[in-house]
Amino acid sequence: MTKKSFLDKTKFIFELLKLVFLVLFVTVAVLLIIKYVWQTIRIEGDSMLPNFKDGDQILISKLGNHDNYRRYDVIVFKPYDNDDPATAEDESEMLYIKRVVGLPGETVTINVDGSISVGDEAGNVTMLTNDKYGSGMLVRGINWNLEDSNYFETVKLEEGQYFVLGDNRDISLDSRSAQIQAINKGCIIGKYIFGISPFGKK
Repeated sequence: MTKKSFLDKTKFIFELLKLVFLVLFVTVAVLLIIKYVWQTIRIEGDSMLPNFKDGDQILISKLGNHDNYRRYDVIVFKPYDNDDPATAEDESEMLYIKRVVGLPGETVTINVDGSISVGDEAGNVTMLTNDKYGSGMLVRGINWNLEDSNYFETVKLEEGQYFVLGDNRDISLDSRSAQIQAINKGCIIGKYIFGISPFGKK
């Protein structure tokens, strides 16, 4: 083997190794981003109509410590059994997308006329007159009649708990249900940031 052919072969191997390492680096980076930074979610069902419809593709952010969610943020979460958020990751593969209505420490009340009021820890009560996202009836015990419903008038949220509703409240399975209840922050996967298909932010 001549010196030139040896150098050519060495250069080829070197370039091949660089390409392999680049592919491995990109693959690992993408996997880390999917696990810790962003994730794409496909909407299934009609519980978030009219703002999100069945088949929509959205992008959620997993960044943050789940302590900075604001009212009306849209979150994706896993439910948990026996009020134990530690079981969420292992026991449920189903993801839910809902809108945050009640924040940790607040008292959420669904009034007879279907309006929502929240009280803070100081006892101040505010009517959510700016709740423009939800559609459908929210009259307690009348229009929302899913079999597992455990309808209430008032619920007190503990530290780290969020009260969530679907935008299509006639059919949404959400914090009004005994099956879902208040969402513990440990079960939250991330927050909606952008619509992929259709394109654009809602």
